[in-house]
Amino acid sequence: MSLIRLLPPTVANQIAAGEVVERPAAVVKELLENSLDAGATRVIIDFSRGGKASMIIEDNGQGMTPEDAAMSLQRHATSKIRLASDLDRIATFGFRGEALPSIASVARFTLQTRPSSSTSGWEIAVNAGRILHQRELGMAPGTRIEVTNLFHPVPARLKFLKSDETEAAHIIRLVRLYAISHPEVGFLLREDGREIFRSPGQVPLLERVRAIWGQQVAEEVSLMPLFERSGMRLSGLLGKPGVSRGTRQDLVTVVNGRPVDSRTMAFALTESYHTLIPKGRYPLAFAFLEIDPAWVDVNVHPAKREVRFRDESRVRGFIIESVLSFLRSQGGDGLPRQTITPIETPVPLSIEPAHTPMAPSPLVAQPAPTTSISSPVTSSVRLGWKFLHRLRGDKALFETPTGFAILNIGFAHQRVLYESILQQFSEQKTVSQPLLVSVHLELDPLPAAVLKEKLEFLTTAGFSFEEYGRHFWRIVALPTWLNPDVALSFIRDLLGEMARREGDFGRPTLAHDALAKMAVQRAYRKGDTLSDAELLALVQSLFQTTQPGTDPKGRRTYLEWTDADLDRRFG
Repeated sequence: MSLIRLLPPTVANQIAAGEVVERPAAVVKELLENSLDAGATRVIIDFSRGGKASMIIEDNGQGMTPEDAAMSLQRHATSKIRLASDLDRIATFGFRGEALPSIASVARFTLQTRPSSSTSGWEIAVNAGRILHQRELGMAPGTRIEVTNLFHPVPARLKFLKSDETEAAHIIRLVRLYAISHPEVGFLLREDGREIFRSPGQVPLLERVRAIWGQQVAEEVSLMPLFERSGMRLSGLLGKPGVSRGTRQDLVTVVNGRPVDSRTMAFALTESYHTLIPKGRYPLAFAFLEIDPAWVDVNVHPAKREVRFRDESRVRGFIIESVLSFLRSQGGDGLPRQTITPIETPVPLSIEPAHTPMAPSPLVAQPAPTTSISSPVTSSVRLGWKFLHRLRGDKALFETPTGFAILNIGFAHQRVLYESILQQFSEQKTVSQPLLVSVHLELDPLPAAVLKEKLEFLTTAGFSFEEYGRHFWRIVALPTWLNPDVALSFIRDLLGEMARREGDFGRPTLAHDALAKMAVQRAYRKGDTLSDAELLALVQSLFQTTQPGTDPKGRRTYLEWTDADLDRRFG
């Protein structure tokens, strides 16, 4: 008996569904793309329990005949391509013919459709890949698909889904991306019958962003004129000089109407802003690239999220040139860094033995020291370090008992801040500072879901939030180590990182470490802003940490040359 045999069609479809249907949002994506391919000018999406219970996508597209409706449930049945060469010029969203049979194999699936040329519609009901019935029904032209009990034939897949709020956030973000990519189409999104957003077709792009992304984002972007060169067209909305994000969440790239993750476009946009936003941050952008379909390959990812350009450098150069031209017209001339509250007053200069408790947190204002330094050359700390000279603003030269040392002031500062924050967490003594005036926080669906899920952790870390509307919060208190002036941007970045690095924020110890590292990434002290007393106080605090030789990223905080090293250098 042969050991190799063909899989039953239902099993094959369920295996294919593993690539096509990752989560409820993937179902909405496939069905929404079918609606757009069908020429719909109005799309209604309704879902409940994060899409786990039900998802309904209804459109006014061209619809299908009963024969086409039945054929659409067969694997590799598609109206989008005919020949292998068609893959070189894909102008539609779908083309593989896998979505509908894959979805129908892992859920209860009901397809209702009617072409405008017919007087009645057709309904096909499927449960876990098995057809239940096919019958005629009355309906308006278009297509309506309902998907319920997702993954009930494969319950193991349900364990990998997140909370209802998180799954709902992924659906909302996905529909927003397609709504912004197709301003000619009207969208209505509802959750449990409650309207999330409504976006009529044929409205200006900025107004659509205002309706979908909110007032705050609309005020942070400027409309970019159309740039065109050699078969490429670039348009959209770009963040004003100085506006940045901690993640790529608001760096939206669209190619021929398809929202995609394009490294080429993301790099070009980030590179264009490199003098206008801090290093390691990302611009806010809604960039729309139109290009000959023959120049872009969308068949490189099972979910079609990524694309590859035939000439990456050509596309990258065009985007950088266009964006820089626009930014120059906006007067972009650089941006100072935002920082976590630095040391405002130096800590006392007396160095205690290494086994004593760590000095008070330099992020919290301490009483002014009574000890003063008369001469930086003759002054020293108990370690035997004597301050000699400042080097290039961010470094300082010291004489040590065995030679000389150069201190990197910024890295040393980060080590001290990092361990100070961790000490507060470990001792459960995080101190909050109530805000005289609460700060309003408007969030995208995914960060809002993360905030709700991680509210207990954030509270123990010193934050205090009050919810006063869907995705709207008030910040009423902050940890004492966080400057209120940068609270909004820091919290947005923190929630973005929590969504991206779920594992790191899954356990308290790892979460505290990740939060502390995020805090010190913005902490930086230039040497020319420190007094001589503060420099010596920084050395004192550094050598009371557990790892004074490195910063939280493992970079050296100081370099030392002994007398023996110098003697060898001089031969």
